Amino acid sequence: MRVLITGAASGIGYQVGVMLAKRGHLVYMTCRSVAEVFMLREKLEREGAHAICLKLDLLTDDINVVDSLDIDCLFNHAGTGTAGSILYMDEKSLRDIYEVNFFRSFLLLKKVYRHMMDRKITGKIFVTSSLLGMFPMPFFGVYGSSKAAISQVVKTLQAEEKVFRHGISFCLVEPGAYATGFNQVMIDSQEKYVEPFFYQKFLSMHSYQRKLFLLLESRKVEKLARRIVLEMENKKTKKILRIPWIQGFFLKLYNFFFH
Repeated sequence: MRVLITGAASGIGYQVGVMLAKRGHLVYMTCRSVAEVFMLREKLEREGAHAICLKLDLLTDDINVVDSLDIDCLFNHAGTGTAGSILYMDEKSLRDIYEVNFFRSFLLLKKVYRHMMDRKITGKIFVTSSLLGMFPMPFFGVYGSSKAAISQVVKTLQAEEKVFRHGISFCLVEPGAYATGFNQVMIDSQEKYVEPFFYQKFLSMHSYQRKLFLLLESRKVEKLARRIVLEMENKKTKKILRIPWIQGFFLKLYNFFFH
């Protein structure tokens, strides 16, 4: 396969890229900045894995690089997150999250889809969403809703592909909480969007959520990456990868008791 991965500097995207490269696939691993590209090359060298490292910032014209890449698989993984009360989050922060997680993510997906369609490539497109797109949680509403939006788009594309029959499959990856540091960054960003009058209530919820995520977070990032890689290599791709199932179960319980 010839695979393009966005958001490959660390975490799940990085692990998937390394595994694919070691399994003999041609992999384009992309990062948001030039500095990250250099660091990624050094990490790959230490891993003994070979991949082509590129700068791809979704918010810039970098996305046009896909026009010159002959790929048959996209792992659309790049995303951003800021937590805080929806009522008190400023418009810029809200728009920034939607620009990356939805609008620009979809624009890149669309460009790759057209690329595959025009070249009659039987391709695969994997898109990372989140379990938080399915279950509402206080202070994660903007992030969760942006992921819910991209999930809906992918599910619609799956339905439309049955009509168009271009031979392009879509897989929605809905991971739970994994110990990559992303969740802690989001939780710690909540304080910016809380009114002083509600600060004590916020502190209580903030403490609870930190403990909840520390309890639920899976350390098995490599296991998740391996599952994604194997799904990419399958002839028939699943429509949804929801991993790990136990976190989905706990989120249902959370919503039952707190909503």
